[in-house]
Amino acid sequence: MWGRLYEEYHKKAYNPIKVSAEVQKLYADPYVRNRRGIFEYILGGSVDTKLLEVRVFDDATKKSVYTKQTSTAEAKGESNCPHCAIGHDVNKGKVWKLDEMDADHVAAWSKGGATSASNCQMLCKTHNRAKGNR
Repeated sequence: MWGRLYEEYHKKAYNPIKVSAEVQKLYADPYVRNRRGIFEYILGGSVDTKLLEVRVFDDATKKSVYTKQTSTAEAKGESNCPHCAIGHDVNKGKVWKLDEMDADHVAAWSKGGATSASNCQMLCKTHNRAKGNR
């Protein structure tokens, strides 16, 4: 691994203090699932989050998205689950509680979708689990 990283990144100058601080920060982050990707992520300009396998939304993001989504849905008189809202069953107008919903990537994580508030939507557990990788 180090040989490949050296070949790809050795021509660029890096600040060792900044790199070390970023490595320590990412090692301490509980959402980083792939520690082996940390150095390549940093050397590559901290762009390719797939190297870290960060795909879990934190609680603050879930609550924020839930609150905004629920407020908008209630104003329209529809379900706060976007999939229920477009359906034709009894859940079309149901407002789900936060613990009855899952955070979902609008653009699939496996297809490059970011784990960020702007790419998060709350779905009822049934629709999130049925959605899969779409």
